[in-house]
Amino acid sequence: MRSARLVYDSMLKHDLISCTTLINGYISERNSIGKALDLFREIHRMGMPFDDFILCSMLSLCAAVASLSLGRQIHACALKNKRNHDVALGNALIDMYAKTGELEDARQAFDEMQHKNVISWTSVITSYGKHGNGEGAVALFAKMEDVGVKPNDVTFLSLLFACSHSGLTAKGMDFFNSMMSKYGIHPRVEHYSCVVDLLARGGLLREAYDLACDMDVKSNTSLWGSLLGACSIHGNTSLGRIAAAHLFYLDPERSVNYVVLANIYASAGLWEDARKLRKLIEGRSVKKIAGCSLI
Repeated sequence: MRSARLVYDSMLKHDLISCTTLINGYISERNSIGKALDLFREIHRMGMPFDDFILCSMLSLCAAVASLSLGRQIHACALKNKRNHDVALGNALIDMYAKTGELEDARQAFDEMQHKNVISWTSVITSYGKHGNGEGAVALFAKMEDVGVKPNDVTFLSLLFACSHSGLTAKGMDFFNSMMSKYGIHPRVEHYSCVVDLLARGGLLREAYDLACDMDVKSNTSLWGSLLGACSIHGNTSLGRIAAAHLFYLDPERSVNYVVLANIYASAGLWEDARKLRKLIEGRSVKKIAGCSLI
């Protein structure tokens, strides 16, 4: 980025392409977001006209740092410069408002779009899911099907996440089955992880474990971590042991897995097993990362 900035500064004349390229480079480096903002302010003072590409980049920056006030200002720039913006800019607005916690504004940006694609619908469904509004996500998906927009694998991933975090176990399983039977989408490990989490949160631990064993893709720590966490909540020691064994193999340095299993043992009164696990943690020199505030 330092070399890129030197080339940019040596140019006799700047255009939107060079500015947007440099801004995107700064955004990709999370510790250089302030430089991207400074550059945008600079071209704004120069009176350079904006296009949808640079506005999308700036909205992406606002979403990355969850800056609602800056996002609203960029939205205002978009309205002043290009009132009839394209689908990509509309999607960027949805993403920015959703990630800054303004679900109603994200939905309004979606409703005001003249043309919508699968990314537009999926973005709002994701927003509902992340804000714990599973019913809203389900209702929007039904509307998406009604207007004839075909969902993709990311759409179903967002739906499963929304159902999982809203207690809609049966509805989530219906979506998982229709994804394969109706739309012919083969599940990825991320889908299986969501379904395992969905079943585990609903107390269906045995069904979650059977799915984890029967799936035809390689499992990951997210899947077994969801099952271990549910075993801790529901006090299932036998399945907790199995889930923890997979986690110890996949990520032996992650201390939280040892701690959760030790707590499961302690809750079940298996003090000797808990003591042995604590000794194993010490023997492997696995250290728990100290908790800290965001600041």
